[in-house]
Amino acid sequence: MDSQSLPIRLEFDSVSVYFGATRALNDLTMSIRAGEIVGLLGHNGAGKSTVLNVATGAVTMTSGSMRLDGIEVPQPLTPKVASDLGLTVIHQEPALAQNLSVLDNLLLMKDIPGGLRRRREIARATLAKVDASESIALEQPVSSLSLGMRQMVDLARGSLSGDARVLFLDEPTAALGDRETRALHTIVREFAARGAAIVYVSHRLPDILDVCTRIVVLRNGALVEDQPTAHLTPEVLARALAPELDELDIAPAAPGELVLEVEHHETLRFCKGEVVGLFGMAAGPQFDLLDRLFGLSGGMEATLGGAAYRPRRPASAIMRGVHLVPGDREQDGLVSGMSAFDNVALPWIDRRGTKRDSLFDAYHLSRRAFNVIGPGAEAPIAEFSGGNRQKHLLARWIFPVSPRVLLLSQPTQGVDISAKRDIRKVVRQLAESGCAVLVASAETDEIATLCDRAYVFSGDRTSELLKSADFDALLLSTLLALTDISRQSLNPEFS
Repeated sequence: MDSQSLPIRLEFDSVSVYFGATRALNDLTMSIRAGEIVGLLGHNGAGKSTVLNVATGAVTMTSGSMRLDGIEVPQPLTPKVASDLGLTVIHQEPALAQNLSVLDNLLLMKDIPGGLRRRREIARATLAKVDASESIALEQPVSSLSLGMRQMVDLARGSLSGDARVLFLDEPTAALGDRETRALHTIVREFAARGAAIVYVSHRLPDILDVCTRIVVLRNGALVEDQPTAHLTPEVLARALAPELDELDIAPAAPGELVLEVEHHETLRFCKGEVVGLFGMAAGPQFDLLDRLFGLSGGMEATLGGAAYRPRRPASAIMRGVHLVPGDREQDGLVSGMSAFDNVALPWIDRRGTKRDSLFDAYHLSRRAFNVIGPGAEAPIAEFSGGNRQKHLLARWIFPVSPRVLLLSQPTQGVDISAKRDIRKVVRQLAESGCAVLVASAETDEIATLCDRAYVFSGDRTSELLKSADFDALLLSTLLALTDISRQSLNPEFS
């Protein structure tokens, strides 16, 4: 069926949103039809999150109107009313109660007559809608589920709210593997086949091109591209997303003096002036290594500047000039109730000899360096887009006090192409100033675009790779080879 023959499900008519002097949406007019899967793209600060927040009642539009199945939605809209209308959002990090069971999460705040038996029947039927009734047990604590499974539970729970007439997916595959992503896309297509309109927000162009039937691109709060997916190539999309984007011409690093040596089954060496990748599987040993270097867990053998380095706690690491940017910016990094400035100044504000004026200077310097877009320094950090929040977290550990060693855990995960460029530029400048930078990741493209060389981890095995034209492919093939070797050593049947 031609998509143009499908009924219009959701319409935005001249919608504008202002946060003080900042215009988040600029006279946005667009429509989404029942059964469509629309990819919503744009750089950080382009307005994607604002679209989702307006549609689900988290933000009130300044002007304009929104219609659902031809009926104007009363404003101001609340999240409860939006949910009852079938306007459902599934976030990158599912908002589930970790200490409760799957059953309790699915039916939380739901008044269902008939007792436990009836509740279990409804819960099983709900999981079946997302093809998860056999893989996920109702009694299982949510905390024991993988991220992919938690997203399935969140998706199922969303289907219980109204008719799920419009389903908004916010970076749903940011932390998923290929298999989980394929499973999610199958479910998304099934929802669309049942008549739901899908809005899919992602920075992963391959995922957008795989599942979306139409693509909408926002820039500075305005619609700049709206075409069927089949008419758009990755190159066209890249230009639409960041027309000013230019490739950074980075010459291979000329490493300076040795800064850090770490004993991790073998000796790993890190020098001034270089960015070194630590690559492995998701939740692999490369992330544990960063934690130990920052004094968060376990003991270790290392030397820093030629002297023994055995941090017992983060304060000890910071005193030695070792700073960590954690991978989960919302859980382990930023404080949602604080201002943007206070989030950056947090570790330094009570430090002896540190003046608040100098911290403000550092904050504004970091905004210019990272090309931060959004409200002012005193605005809550929650008002910034995800990519701009990530820039604030990086700024905290770079600008008020420059590190000797910077530890980065997946620093560009879930940010758009333009923000990746901004982050890469600052990281490179920091290395050139004499810092040793370590980047832990499970994404080959993140390592390939940021790093001069890399250590590849699998269990207790490590292999070093130098930068090359096919760096990306070599990272993955090396990891697979190491994994296979590990399997054979553990089980001779594989040899």
